[in-house]
Amino acid sequence: MPSFRPEEKERLREQLLVAARQHFVIHGLKKTSLEDLTRAIGVAKSTFYLFFDSKEQLYLELLEQDGKELEERVWGAVARARNSREAVKNYLQEMTEIIGSNPLMQRLSTHPDELQMVARKVTPEFMASKLKRNVEPLLTFVAQEQQAGHLIEKDPAVIVGVMRAAMLIAVHKNDIGATIYPEVADLLFDAVASALTRSTSESDHQ
Repeated sequence: MPSFRPEEKERLREQLLVAARQHFVIHGLKKTSLEDLTRAIGVAKSTFYLFFDSKEQLYLELLEQDGKELEERVWGAVARARNSREAVKNYLQEMTEIIGSNPLMQRLSTHPDELQMVARKVTPEFMASKLKRNVEPLLTFVAQEQQAGHLIEKDPAVIVGVMRAAMLIAVHKNDIGATIYPEVADLLFDAVASALTRSTSESDHQ
């Protein structure tokens, strides 16, 4: 196994991540080999295992990187909302835009065989990280809004489930039709936000 100085390892790891993102977006996980990735950065195949156990683990690392940016963007949009209804709608809009514009996420949504390849490599630690980053903040937001009397009195998990179901519209953009998709999505998110939030008069009587 080759030996590298710490700064060399960090540089190679970053180069590997960049090369992998390019290959996965263009060719997909299934058609990208370890040789493709190591050749792109000029190292032997054995060097790959200094950093990752498999190309699926590397894919997960890229998703984790994107998840950090996703969190900042989504919750920034929620914070800018003028009321709870707008906050729910902003969340749905930002999440679906990210899903629709992120090539790695989009590819998994349209290639179930590659999704299964990645899923087989998901560790409990990764799932715990994803839960903490994506689901727990949303559950906390829902609970706080309910406490303030702004959201309907349903199990927070049910509300989160409704919101996540609405976001699946991003996967069906091509089925719906690209020309009408924005209007369809906007109407859907309006309906969901209205159904989940209380009117001002209702909130005042809590």
